[in-house]
Amino acid sequence: MLSAPLHAWEPSAKELDAAISSGDFTSYFANLSGWLGQKAHGEPAKLTHPVLTVLLKNPALAPVLAQRQFIAKVGPAQLGAFAKADAANKPFLIWVMSNRQVTEMFLEGATPVKISARDDNSWSISTGTLENWKKIFVADPESRQGIPLKLAMATALRPPGTGSPGSGQQKTPTAPLLRYKYFKTAHANHELFPSFDQLTVWDMQFVVNSGASEADLSWGREMVNTWNPLFKIDEKVVDTTSCVWRRNSPVPHVDYRAVLDGGGKCGPRSSWSVFICQAWGIPAIGVGQPAHACVAYKGKDGHWQVAYGKGWNASHLEGMSGGEFVEGTEARLLTTAFTQVEHMRWLAAAMPAKEQSAAVLAVAKSITQALAVTKRDLAASEKLGEMDADSGAVVSSKDPGATKPAIKPEAPYKPVAGIIHVDGSSYAETGGITVWGGEPRVALIDSTTGGKQLLFPQGMASCWVGYKIEVPETGFYELTTKIATINGGQALSVRSFGAMAPVKQATASNVYRGQVKDLGAQFAVDNNPGTRWACSLGVENAFLELDLGKPTLISTVMIDERAYSKISKFVIEYKADTEWKTLIEGTTIGSDYVKDFPAVTAQFVRLHMLDSSGTTGGPTIWEFSVGSVQDGHAWLALPWTAGLWQTTPPVDIRLVKGSQMIWFNAPYQRGVAFKSFDLKAKK
Repeated sequence: MLSAPLHAWEPSAKELDAAISSGDFTSYFANLSGWLGQKAHGEPAKLTHPVLTVLLKNPALAPVLAQRQFIAKVGPAQLGAFAKADAANKPFLIWVMSNRQVTEMFLEGATPVKISARDDNSWSISTGTLENWKKIFVADPESRQGIPLKLAMATALRPPGTGSPGSGQQKTPTAPLLRYKYFKTAHANHELFPSFDQLTVWDMQFVVNSGASEADLSWGREMVNTWNPLFKIDEKVVDTTSCVWRRNSPVPHVDYRAVLDGGGKCGPRSSWSVFICQAWGIPAIGVGQPAHACVAYKGKDGHWQVAYGKGWNASHLEGMSGGEFVEGTEARLLTTAFTQVEHMRWLAAAMPAKEQSAAVLAVAKSITQALAVTKRDLAASEKLGEMDADSGAVVSSKDPGATKPAIKPEAPYKPVAGIIHVDGSSYAETGGITVWGGEPRVALIDSTTGGKQLLFPQGMASCWVGYKIEVPETGFYELTTKIATINGGQALSVRSFGAMAPVKQATASNVYRGQVKDLGAQFAVDNNPGTRWACSLGVENAFLELDLGKPTLISTVMIDERAYSKISKFVIEYKADTEWKTLIEGTTIGSDYVKDFPAVTAQFVRLHMLDSSGTTGGPTIWEFSVGSVQDGHAWLALPWTAGLWQTTPPVDIRLVKGSQMIWFNAPYQRGVAFKSFDLKAKK
């Protein structure tokens, strides 16, 4: 199968050194081509699949073929100029071109994904790419093998900032050497997902080319680890895009913290998707669709997915259609066949006659056509429902399992005199009202910063949690909480019970479907914001009456209508002899209605809802209290913490001596992580 050489020239290390030292690759390239041409049969009909398979496995031919392709892709003149430009370039080229596996890995990583671009073999490698690689080679000897080698190649081929332009990117891209060192360190510290170890050079390019700053990339991982590590399950951090607020941003997208907070329509959300995947070592690319932008990323199963938009058949990325991209990436997964086909293309380019070249390419094409490539549904897309809408981003509460790092033990709390410290995980009761599904309660999850933490999940109309505490003395206390938020404008309300007048009995004009045991009037006065009184749908006029048991001085009222805000007109009345007299007239109530009025003495008080039509009628009240001193309550306007832990500014709350419950309620919001709270007695 191998013909005898027609002349005495043979490839050798000496010949390669001479070409690199002189910076003249023209004759060396010609000799490589001639030598390869001699090794193949002269007759095109004899260049069959079995013959070429054996030929490509020839240990003498393989390094020559790789060297020739490397010179062809850079260009003999350009490679010569690079060799002469810097003394450090010569030992670098000797190392690259003398190591067949390195040369092949680099060439395969540089090979385009588009099948037609592979077929015509017209792509090239710039000397700028070699310069990037050389600098890494010189700076770090560890870049010459293993994952650091793939990282070095990938960073040289696609330096930072060469990805799709978008929101949040730094103005001046990071130098390739710094980006290489950054991801090498992140990998060594086990900060990236395990799938990163399996990436090819081509895949890895779409991690290291991120336009984000290193500070943002590190923050992206810290934010997920701190705020909600559940997104690490199955490496699906792309789902954090559901938490990017789909609104017109009130702040410039100067970095990815601002993108997460300010959000916006599809463009910024697409930028976020790409960024957060890359931060964790997942290849990702921005995708263009008609009047829309979304993301493509490489899933844990090795296949590329499109998300937050329509399917591949509506997508355009990397200068090709979504269908072409899928075809190319699926072919790359068949690594043995991919390498064989590419090497045949390299050989075809070296053939002296067009007929020989065509014969080799025909075999390569037949192999490609015979591949058992996984058929993909080009219309399928993840999160299609969020293409043009904000979502509840319901996240499973199951434990992240093997995808999470080892959980640190919680550092023991050191008691401080005068401070009541309560760990968030020690709650006694929780509940919620869903909008987009999910468990109607807070999620209790492992905290990567130590111990446990709570998550008031996004997608809840209301979500609450209650704690049993012992209050040493009646009075005012400063309340602070340790929380993490990803969007601005979030809040928690807090309330205790015990100061308002006790209620002997509560009655109502109507109860939803007669379900007195579950939704009766008694649940509006049980000092538990997790229970409620409800009216039947369609009821627009109803009352809730309290019997205080004896004449009682009252001057203040507290009402919690919470999520079902249907009341649009109401009065609060007290009975004087047999006549009801008005204390307060109002319209809306909401979740934290508190109002004082001139003091009166009364035993019977009622909330009379005069108009409760809302959308369907049927008012509901979670708590209705009257008295002369208000229960402890406060509204916590939470700072935006970019997903990291922060202690909130103190607010005052009045507590009553003895055992009692203190409740935190999250109205409809974007997801708040909750670690602990402290109560400090005010002097």
